[in-house]
Amino acid sequence: LLGYRRRCPPLLRGLVQRWRYGKVCLRSLLYNSFGGSDTAVDAAFEPVYWLVDNVIRWFGVVFVVLVIVLTGSIVAIAYLCVLPLILRTYSVPRLCWHFFYSHWNLILIVFHYYQAITTPPGYPPQGRNDIATVSICKKCIYPKPARTHHCSICNSRMLVLVGKDCH
Repeated sequence: LLGYRRRCPPLLRGLVQRWRYGKVCLRSLLYNSFGGSDTAVDAAFEPVYWLVDNVIRWFGVVFVVLVIVLTGSIVAIAYLCVLPLILRTYSVPRLCWHFFYSHWNLILIVFHYYQAITTPPGYPPQGRNDIATVSICKKCIYPKPARTHHCSICNSRMLVLVGKDCH
């Protein structure tokens, strides 16, 4: 072994030392008594979690604006392009039917979309101890029931149901 060190080029010796040091570092992250591979993965993904938390809160605003712009453009196209064609080709009863039916659909779309974006997300029942706790919330260290998560948008200590969003 002593003869091998003398014959080994310094560049290769440095690479071997760095490789051994990297293995020791990886083992210290994965096999220490304070955590396991989950701790190492959480530490590695912490910048990604921060980025998602700070970027995702603007997605709701962007999507609401996109829906309003797209709905408005469809209505504008219908009034500017389709309505003159309908006025020239359809009879009066059929024209009245299209007028009332299309405006009724527009009113329903606007009403239900408004209801969807202004309805609060809801919360899991409070004060009940018979709810099965799946895990602990990492942000507020509070037991979280099944199918819930901490709201990253309003950063409340309350847990919101998964699938719903806070506005």
